[in-house]
Amino acid sequence: MKQAKYALTAIAVLAVIGGALAFKARIGTNVFYTEKDGACIQSTTLPYQTAASGFTVKLSTGRTLSPCPTITVQQLP
Repeated sequence: MKQAKYALTAIAVLAVIGGALAFKARIGTNVFYTEKDGACIQSTTLPYQTAASGFTVKLSTGRTLSPCPTITVQQLP
């Protein structure tokens, strides 16, 4: 009975943490990288998300030493 109690407590704690992270990911801004000196390394926070339709920009979702690719983004709701 004690093991079941610990297991259920652990599941509840993980569910609360997961819910908080999901809520944080849904609202706010995302980190993108812009070009600086020919490399895509300058961190910037923008209210956009990558999308299949929207508008195209030269940004990256990760750092790279090559120029930033052109990606499609849309504004967060």
